[in-house]
Amino acid sequence: MVTRSLAFVKDDDFTPVVAVTGNLVIRRYRVSAPLISGSVTVDGTIGIKIPRPRPVRPQAGQFTVQGRLAAGVKAPAAAFKDFAHYPFGGTDPAMAWIGVNSGTLKSAVAGSYSRPYTAFTGPVDYPVSGSGYAWKRAAYAAVGFKFASMSANKHQLLDAVQVEPLPLAAAGPSAYQNAREIQAVIKPTRLNYASNPNYESGITGAAATNGASVAADAFCWRGTQSCKVTVPTSVTQDAGYNFQVSGLIPGRRYTMSTRISVAQNCGNVYAWSSGTGSQQVARSYFSASKPDPAQPRWRVVWVTFDATATSVWIGFNVSKSTMVAGQPSIFWADAVLIEEGTAIRPYFDGSMGSDYLWEQGGSANLSRSYFYEDYVERSYLIRTLLAENVPLGITTAVPQYAVLPIQ
Repeated sequence: MVTRSLAFVKDDDFTPVVAVTGNLVIRRYRVSAPLISGSVTVDGTIGIKIPRPRPVRPQAGQFTVQGRLAAGVKAPAAAFKDFAHYPFGGTDPAMAWIGVNSGTLKSAVAGSYSRPYTAFTGPVDYPVSGSGYAWKRAAYAAVGFKFASMSANKHQLLDAVQVEPLPLAAAGPSAYQNAREIQAVIKPTRLNYASNPNYESGITGAAATNGASVAADAFCWRGTQSCKVTVPTSVTQDAGYNFQVSGLIPGRRYTMSTRISVAQNCGNVYAWSSGTGSQQVARSYFSASKPDPAQPRWRVVWVTFDATATSVWIGFNVSKSTMVAGQPSIFWADAVLIEEGTAIRPYFDGSMGSDYLWEQGGSANLSRSYFYEDYVERSYLIRTLLAENVPLGITTAVPQYAVLPIQ
């Protein structure tokens, strides 16, 4: 038997002085091995055991451990590791794919242009469970045009090429815009969303409901015509007419107000908004049995609603329970005003002077109306401000008025 003293340096896990008898076993638990000074002579063997990072299989028998014992198990695989959400019927937008396009659009005849297009989605970051990415987003995209079946000695011209971000529901490209050009859409002071506000061009858009009938009539509050609604005695529920308003911003609150006049023996008339696309907040009645001395013939009837979609159905009904037995209910509606907010403000449309415009691309009396306070003076001021404040290298398009804002 040989007995020696060992000195271990820079390893606090070992006793500085160890008496060794028989076999000496040194276990390595740290990244660096202990340093031994001097010389060692052992009668037997010295085995150095380095444990694996984790056990291959459970060990049988009994053992004693001094200090801390850390144990872990590997969890079973989950049902799926990653999750991606994308539109029904579409391809995962994390991958590049081609959407709508102009199909087999043929080249224009000589001297004219056609506009081929395609919509595509570029790759985005695709994180996976744990950490890392299946792939990273695309920094660049290569787009091009293919000219098929070109005749010999012929040529094609390319002009006004445009790449732009589009919403998934877009059916095609927007109007061409010069590169590095500012296009300013000027919000109006007031905007009337009613597309046929005063019935000067007939009753386009007005639809009778629940057995009533509608017609244009010369008895009106303003202009030359109104919408006349007749509810016969045969109806079994509230009846009247409705119309659709579009271009609303979901989440915003709007108020529709209209001038209403009733014939003798008419039941009470009330305004309403549909439960599809809107949440009705409040509304008013025209009580035929309670005349208003201040407004003996035409009164304002209104409804306030929260838009939950871009298009909403609103209208007016006669309350069946208030109809006179054996008598039809007749009323007239004129001057429809639909504005954002809860205030009931004075009526306007696009034909009321130089500060009032009908929507671009629309027809007079059959489109939305825009009011710009001091339109002539302020439009000149806006052009001046843009010209003086746009940096060099940037151009400005003519500011757009009477264009529906999207926010």
